[in-house]
Amino acid sequence: MSPNTPRSMEWSETKIKRKRRIRKIISPEVGSLYDILHDHATKSLYIAPLGWTDLHTQVLGCRFAPQPSQTTPTPTPQSSQSQPRTSDLAMFIGKTLDNLMDPLQSQQANDRSIQNLLSLLYPHQLSPVNSYLNVRCGRGRCLGSLRCQAAWKKSEGLSSFDSVTTCSSSQEIPASQTQMHAPVLAFIDRKTINFARRSCFRARTLPDGSLNVPIHRLQELRTSKLFPKNPDEDQYILATMLAMAQRHVYTNIYTGYGFTPKDVELRILSISEEDQSLIVYKCVVPAAFLGMFDDFRKAPRGDAKFTIQYQRVPVWPILGLKERLGQALGQGIVGEVDMDHIETYQTEPASDSQESTGSLDISLENNFFATLQEHYSQGDKSPSPALRVPESSKRKRDILSEVMNVSFSEDRESSDFADNLIVKRRHLEEGRVGVVR
Repeated sequence: MSPNTPRSMEWSETKIKRKRRIRKIISPEVGSLYDILHDHATKSLYIAPLGWTDLHTQVLGCRFAPQPSQTTPTPTPQSSQSQPRTSDLAMFIGKTLDNLMDPLQSQQANDRSIQNLLSLLYPHQLSPVNSYLNVRCGRGRCLGSLRCQAAWKKSEGLSSFDSVTTCSSSQEIPASQTQMHAPVLAFIDRKTINFARRSCFRARTLPDGSLNVPIHRLQELRTSKLFPKNPDEDQYILATMLAMAQRHVYTNIYTGYGFTPKDVELRILSISEEDQSLIVYKCVVPAAFLGMFDDFRKAPRGDAKFTIQYQRVPVWPILGLKERLGQALGQGIVGEVDMDHIETYQTEPASDSQESTGSLDISLENNFFATLQEHYSQGDKSPSPALRVPESSKRKRDILSEVMNVSFSEDRESSDFADNLIVKRRHLEEGRVGVVR
């Protein structure tokens, strides 16, 4: 370079010769979530759970397996004849089931009905939690949110000092306390989900207010792909299972902090108005499947495929529903259920000895009233020592107190009826008798 070359030209040549930094290309591992997205690059897979299709169930290695219906136990004709009167609790459960199976009921009514049903069948076993869930895809990414109509956790009976808000901010919060609101059971209404799918895509009208027919048909075609081929094997069930399981493995689900992989056992409830039954979905979400969504560049460490089993539970008859549904949900969710003794929701009928004792007490009381009436009809004012009130060990009624509450002066056959009537009128005039309004 000549000495007459301007200094600015030297700087420009030095800047041009500087090498550019090349970013290091990280290839995803085979079988990872990133690899699945790369293999199906022309498909819309990285979308919110409401936009999932049957393809998501296929590529994620999940399958649905139907199980035989849970039809036992049911009451026998002999056991139903021994209960002549239906209790109020059984009638209320029947009314709740009628509302739940009514296809014309609103979403809020169905939510209240399923919550009332579980609280009546399994009291103190489940506690409601927030039904709004998030699906995480990567430590700093949220794939989308979903909502189930109701969610419950297992009741543990924690004291008020075990809550997260009472812990100091300087101390590390244990995972057992931050995961105390993780649901183990959820309810999904298929009518509500299908209505939300129909409302996903909307076609704008033309400037003159008419319908844009080509765009409207295109949106209908896109909407039809969101509905599963088999209504019982809905991909929204898979997305809900994933969102529920992630609540169990993250210390903070919103930031993705504290990932601890483990197998999570979950249940989902749904209803089928066609055959008047409840559908119970159950599965164990493996830790390898949850690890795929924590780091989508790494392959799962273990078998990430799993099966969702679903089983129908008829709601009628009411007697035996607690045992049938409890067996389908499992002991870990609703506690131990006695399959040999069906819950009747009322006390046992009285035995023959108790009925004979009751009839004897009634006959003694009738004889006592007959003797007492004959005694006073003769005009004898002195009490007879032979008159005794029969004591009933079963009914525990004070017969003498009821008899003394009767005004004997109103017996018109008595000789002093007029004198007693004058005394009563004098008391009324003096204002000694209180009047209850």
